[in-house]
Amino acid sequence: MSPKILCTGFRPFGPVAVNPTEQLMLALDKEPMHQVDLRAVVLDTDYARCEAQFRQALEAFRPDAVLCFGIHRRSDELRLERIAVNVDDADLEDTGGAVRRGRRIAPDGPVGYWSTLPLERMYEALQEAGLPVAFSNHAGAYLCNHVFYYGRHLLENHGRPIPMGFIHTPPLPEEDNAEHAGMELETLLRAARICIRIVAERL
Repeated sequence: MSPKILCTGFRPFGPVAVNPTEQLMLALDKEPMHQVDLRAVVLDTDYARCEAQFRQALEAFRPDAVLCFGIHRRSDELRLERIAVNVDDADLEDTGGAVRRGRRIAPDGPVGYWSTLPLERMYEALQEAGLPVAFSNHAGAYLCNHVFYYGRHLLENHGRPIPMGFIHTPPLPEEDNAEHAGMELETLLRAARICIRIVAERL
């Protein structure tokens, strides 16, 4: 039986008119991967709605692993996130108009969770493919970190310690950003498939 892998991305928000991770999910959904049962879901960039959408996808699909993706607007490389932290603390509104500052994601949860994806092997595979990649120890304090932490906490509390983690992507080149070149969707899709393949091999 093929391993079941859930991937998530986000819809546009605030300063991000085109979210590459939404485009990535649509591309993954159109092109099934060999020997992987893949489900790609686009989440609202909204604290409350994304939790419900993530939980529903998890319960409906029952995956063997979860890879979450989000945009890092000031990066030209893929960032493999090591840690999710139990705090929402951003000035930027979500798409529902909510601003959260210094608020715990899970009042009963630990300070943080480690990614349980095979990050070292993913890093090596992306480097071997000539793709820009780096490790990151801070997923921010907005929706990316929120989903990363919420998902890990949900899985731990439900006794399902399946591999889960978060990857930040650069913006698309057409996003007008003079400081960063961005990454073409085709390249991003190739990188995502490499990461999914590595996770599937470890299951």
